Amino acid sequence: MSIRRTLCFLTLPLFAGCQYLPHTNYFTAPENEPNPAWVRIVDYTQHAEVYQYENGKRSGGAVRTGLLPFTHTQDVGMPKAGQDLTWDYYETRIRPGIETQVDLFWEGSRTRSCHISTKFTPQAGLYYQFRLTSGSSGSCRVYASLIERDTEGNGWHLTPNPQVTYNGDGPTAQTYYQNSRFEDPDYHPPEALYPGMDIY
Repeated sequence: MSIRRTLCFLTLPLFAGCQYLPHTNYFTAPENEPNPAWVRIVDYTQHAEVYQYENGKRSGGAVRTGLLPFTHTQDVGMPKAGQDLTWDYYETRIRPGIETQVDLFWEGSRTRSCHISTKFTPQAGLYYQFRLTSGSSGSCRVYASLIERDTEGNGWHLTPNPQVTYNGDGPTAQTYYQNSRFEDPDYHPPEALYPGMDIY
């Protein structure tokens, strides 16, 4: 058997195994939507996801732009409603009139995490905001808001969005450990097992 054929047989399983590698779907804003709705996610954008459902099919995914979970700030000019937003927020157009899911995640030290999933049906021309709080106190909370114009028409303000539903116990969730061994404060694994993670 020739060397070329041998190399082909050796590399073929590598390419066949690519289907088993982790795959990340990313959210892409609609380009030609004539009258979109708008969504802003505030804080912890590195793990946030936006999905839309139409005719039983789901599209969307992570709002970050690559495999590494870095924060992803994107400003498309939504009204700020008096907020001092300078970093770690994501604004985008979405298609109105179809079920939309916004998933928010917080990750802390020692594999502790918090996750809240929301659903709503956006209306064309309206502005929506979802802000997640830190789970360092033992729980995290989502504040789902409408961004509305002041009655005088000079500015904008946030009002709670009553149309949002939550998977689970509402807008608050308890933190949990992805690795239960970390619940013991005396557990200190070798750093090589958790590179770049705060494990102490």
